[in-house]
Amino acid sequence: MVKEARIHWIDNLKAIGLIFIILGHSLAYPKYLLNYTYSFHVPLFFFIGGINFSENNIKAGFKVFLAKMAKRLLIPYIFFNLISYFFWFFRTKIIVENSETAFYKPLIGIIYGIGIEDWLIHNTPLWFLPCLFICQIFLFILLKTFRKSSVILIMLIISGLAGYLDSRFFNYRLPWGIDIAFTGTVFLGLGYLLKERLEKMFNRKSLVFSIIFLSLNIIFVILNGRIDMNYNRYNNIFLFYGAAFSGIFFWAIFSMKIGSPNILKYIGENSLLFFSMHIPILFIVVQSLMILGIPYTVQEKNLLFSFIHTAMTLLFLSPAVFFTNRYLNFIYGGGRSSNK
Repeated sequence: MVKEARIHWIDNLKAIGLIFIILGHSLAYPKYLLNYTYSFHVPLFFFIGGINFSENNIKAGFKVFLAKMAKRLLIPYIFFNLISYFFWFFRTKIIVENSETAFYKPLIGIIYGIGIEDWLIHNTPLWFLPCLFICQIFLFILLKTFRKSSVILIMLIISGLAGYLDSRFFNYRLPWGIDIAFTGTVFLGLGYLLKERLEKMFNRKSLVFSIIFLSLNIIFVILNGRIDMNYNRYNNIFLFYGAAFSGIFFWAIFSMKIGSPNILKYIGENSLLFFSMHIPILFIVVQSLMILGIPYTVQEKNLLFSFIHTAMTLLFLSPAVFFTNRYLNFIYGGGRSSNK
């Protein structure tokens, strides 16, 4: 029963995080909501990765673990990158020819795996997958080397400090988001350390905790402004982590208390595909609405269209979810489970 409860709220949390990610990439999403969303939505997915990190990974050994993570993260990374690239190439180099980015630059970017300076112009959010792969390796090494939670926590603090110093003083971006991974591992590690305690922590006085965490999240965001993990930009380190964890904990409590809505369960279980392909589909959604007579200038100035774009993106991707689950299951590493 404990496992079922944990799975249902994790699916809810994934779905909520994904909705925020799509909203954050839509046209009309205002700056104050962008600041709020960016304060926690990417850290949230690192945190979920830590919750789903199994002790069996350590027992299986590094080679087995590495192969498993490569199948689950790198195969989808390559697959969805190639689909996105060909869509971008066809759209910008053949139909319209409106991109100044050389056709070969995104192909190099796929290998290098960073989401800045148009290296992944065809689908920028995919930077997250190789970075998560590196974070998983970092966490494996930590858990294999240190067994005491207190020592692991200290190492996570050191990792967070290293990530922050890198963001402030080191201007060169490392491949596969290795530099970002020092920060991402903090959330991954805390997700792992807290996964057996979260429900107990927030089971009582959940309303009080919700109000506290939401209030803190908003205050920290106001004080710290816009952060962006893709650009390795965190501003004040204490406000960054404060905003990220308060946002994560608020939405975790919310996810635990809303039951198991089928729509969130569906989105959460298929979050990898929704995440990986929402950028190309958002373009199709905007163009579709323009064909229906709604100008681009109207779509980009009305907040309502952010929610319309998000809903239509999820709807448009649903046939792809069915098709890949049925016929292309290999791209998920041989299994679609979102809880491993």
